[in-house]
This record gives sequence, C-alpha cells and structure tokens, in this order.
Amino acid sequence: MKTPSLLDLVALLPSGDIARAAKALGLTPAALLKRVESLESAFGSRLVDRAAKALKPGQAGQLVIDHATRIFSQARDLTRDLEELAGLQAPEISFGTDMFAAELPLGIALGRMATVNSRLRVRAVLGDFEELSRAVLAGRLEFAIADTTSAERHPTRLAIEPVAEHRVFFFTRPGHPLAGGGELSLDAILVFPLVAARVPQRIAVHVAKSMPLSKVDRDTGDLYPNLMLDSFAVAKAAVMAGDAVSMAPLTAIEAELRNGKVALVPFDAPWLHLSYGLFYPRKKSLSRAAQLFVTQLRQVETALQVREQRAVARIQPKRKPRRPAARKSGRARRPAAKSRRAPPRRGR
Repeated sequence: MKTPSLLDLVALLPSGDIARAAKALGLTPAALLKRVESLESAFGSRLVDRAAKALKPGQAGQLVIDHATRIFSQARDLTRDLEELAGLQAPEISFGTDMFAAELPLGIALGRMATVNSRLRVRAVLGDFEELSRAVLAGRLEFAIADTTSAERHPTRLAIEPVAEHRVFFFTRPGHPLAGGGELSLDAILVFPLVAARVPQRIAVHVAKSMPLSKVDRDTGDLYPNLMLDSFAVAKAAVMAGDAVSMAPLTAIEAELRNGKVALVPFDAPWLHLSYGLFYPRKKSLSRAAQLFVTQLRQVETALQVREQRAVARIQPKRKPRRPAARKSGRARRPAAKSRRAPPRRGR
C-alpha cells in the first residue's frame, strides 16, 4: 500500500495498454510489468492476466482495484474534510438537481450557507435523474437532488434519502381555453402542447395514454414532452406567451398566480405529485460541507411544506354548509293550525 505500484494499477490498468500506461508513468513496458509482478508478490495472488500487449485484471485483480479505489477515495475525502475544518481549504460542493427541485428550496439553503461562510464554493448542474445518476456514479458530482422515481434501477449503487413530496398542478396563461372552467379530463388538457422537463415514469404512464404520439424512453419509461426544457423560467415564459400547458408544485408558481400571470387548470389526481430525494454513491460518504447543506435543505423544506399547505387550502373550493335535516321523532307531527275559529262549546 505504501508503494506507488497499487496506485499505478488502479489508475492505469483499466486503460489496458501496457505501452500507453508505461509512457504516462515515464517507464518502459518492462519496468511497468516488473512493478505489477512486485505487487502480485506482495498480495500473494496473480492480479493481471497478460494477453498479448493488453493488461487485463483477473478476478483477484478486479477485487483489489475496487477496494483500493474506495480506500483512496475515502482518504482524499478525509483530507479534504480535515482541511475544511482547519480553515485551510474553502468548503466546496458539486451537485446536480432537476428543474423542480431547483425551483423549490435549493436557493434559500445555499443563500443561508453562503451567509454563514463566505468562502463557500458551489457548482450546481441541471439535469434529469438519468443524467445526474450517471454523473454521480462517475464521480463528476458528489450528490444530486431530484425526483427519485427511477432510483429502483440502481438499488445497489446509489444511497437514496427521501427529502419531500409536493403535489403538482397544471397551469396555463390567463384567458387560456383550459382556465376558469369546471373540472377537466386529462385528454382535454393534453390536446395542447406540454412544456416540462423529462416526465418521470410514475407520471408518464398516465400522461402517455392521453398523448398517443408522445415519445417514451424504452429503458426508463420516462416521457419526452412536446417542449422539453430544463429551465423552469423558460418553461413559464413559453406558457405565458402561447397556448402551451405546463405543470409545477404550487409554491413554484405562487407569485405568478397572485399577480395573475398564470392560471391553474382544474384537474387533480393522486398520481400527480413530485417525490424528490438526495442520492449519492452507496459506498461513499458525503463531505462535511454537503452534510451541512442537506441539513439546511431539510429545514427550508419544513417551512416550504407549511406554505404549500396554506396555498392549497386557499385554492380549494369552499363548500356551502349543509342544512340540518329535520329531526325524526316517534310522536306524530302536530297538524297545522286552522285559520277558522273553533265553534263554541254547548252548555249542559
């Protein structure tokens, strides 16, 4: 572990070519093979299958690479966290998010963190779950926050932590044919172009029935809308400028509803909700800065849920109080009083 041989194996063996790997190290192919043989001697097991000019890890070699990669990654994370704690390094987080999660609590959480530590460095990337999960697993992003409907396809590779659920509503511009009427069917709504990010499979199975010409991903079951946008600001602008329809959590369009810039479409369904969470590689822990960010995120989300419940209550139609039913009694009902006076009683 203290020699560079293991690092050489981890970094260069996957390339498969002895000459290229040796050149990158400033060694001859013979010298590189000698290092590999020295490593095999230390482990007491053959790590590499030598075939022609290629270096291919055997079963033991792949096991060593997997464990060594994890050990080196954890050592780097430990060094980074210690340097951040000592103030030697500015805290840095690199994460991904989808369109809806970016529109909800992320900005507030990041603003609070930047206020506490002005040295904080952040890089956030927009994308859908498939794009973000690939970037997280490849190590290009530390974690991501997005709708986790498709997470079951990565049960052993990703750690998933639920964050929140939000109801989703269709909305249009004011004066749109769908706005201001009674309850509508999904078929009537989706006659108009849909503006959204990639629609997750949980919602797509319902939406696709009303969009027979829509494109559905065969592997994931996700649906590609007519106008697929990752920017919610652009999606809102497209809705307000034409006849397209979009969907969003109520708190994401609360200001526009109040100002009369958008209108809700009267439609509700139990499957129409966003379920987003935090995900990162299962065998890797989050950095100290990322853990602080997640704590802030959950605090913001708690307040957001209260706001959303109040907003939903305001748009719910008020029911008229029902008249109390007449009480039933075993006694016969008294006849109505006659208008004529009763005749005088005769004397004895």
